Amino acid sequence: MPQNPKIPVTIGRLILMQLILAVTLLLPDTGVAQQTNNTLNGIVLKLDSGEPLQYVEITNINTGTATESDEKGNFSIKASKNERLRFEYPGYRTDTLVIIEFDLKRVYLTPDGSAILIDEVRIEALSDNQLATEIERAKREGQIAEASQHRGGIRISPSRWFGQRGKQARQRYELLLAEQERRKIDSRFTPQLITSLTPLSGQQLGLYMTKYRPTVDFISSANDEALRLYIMDTYAAFKKLTPAELSEIKAPTEDQ
Repeated sequence: MPQNPKIPVTIGRLILMQLILAVTLLLPDTGVAQQTNNTLNGIVLKLDSGEPLQYVEITNINTGTATESDEKGNFSIKASKNERLRFEYPGYRTDTLVIIEFDLKRVYLTPDGSAILIDEVRIEALSDNQLATEIERAKREGQIAEASQHRGGIRISPSRWFGQRGKQARQRYELLLAEQERRKIDSRFTPQLITSLTPLSGQQLGLYMTKYRPTVDFISSANDEALRLYIMDTYAAFKKLTPAELSEIKAPTEDQ
């Protein structure tokens, strides 16, 4: 008796359909699933200097998810398209970002010009001894535990990032440390020293001091002769700046 040729063809088709269905179930959903639970990566920078800003609080306004930028300003947060992120840091204007694409984001925060208060006292009004005491207090409360070369001292342990009190202490620590560094630079890089070595004055002096403000590491290690040579060398470079380059320098105003 001749065999029915349709039987193996039907069974083959059935097996093929089952294989296609199995493969389809294993493939990732390219629709709605890809629009949610994405990770947005970015970096937060200071607008005035372009330096990374660490311990900025980043919040997904739609979901309530929050994170902080690390010591290099980097951050990662779960988000979806059209959701909004809020960026907050004391002394800087709060900014928001609407997520359109998931490429690397650079977020620049602008100083808001407001006074930084530590226990209702302006940070600038603290004496040097009070400032050192507040730095130690913030360090303890933030549970800073890792030694490094960051700013020549202690950096904050990423394992201690959780908790409102610790977060506030870390931000306070950074602000206090920045104020201490500012005082170290200002104590030696003075208008009096610069005008004794150059003919700069008025607006030109302000532009020069902003453009060539030395780092705290240099100020801490340089002797008086090295500082004078630095001023003379940078003044020579300052004289070669074009009007367009001078216009790009953001000199501080009198009330800042």
